[in-house]
Amino acid sequence: MYGVLYAMTPEMFPTKDRGTGTGLAATANRIFGVMSPIVALYADLTTPVPIYVSGGLFIGAGFLALILPFETRGKASL
Repeated sequence: MYGVLYAMTPEMFPTKDRGTGTGLAATANRIFGVMSPIVALYADLTTPVPIYVSGGLFIGAGFLALILPFETRGKASL
């Protein structure tokens, strides 16, 4: 996941916002990394709640990815 984070994220933001965008993406990565043991802590074999929580996080990340630009090739970097 870090390969995608640090290879693709800087290419999605303009040059002046590249550091901030990469920092925000890295922060989100760390927050979700901290949340995964918390979800596992509350995992119970009798309820499907952790699966729903994880699914909701994946869907939220998918919607976030949809609002980012798709391709920067051919565009000015300034």
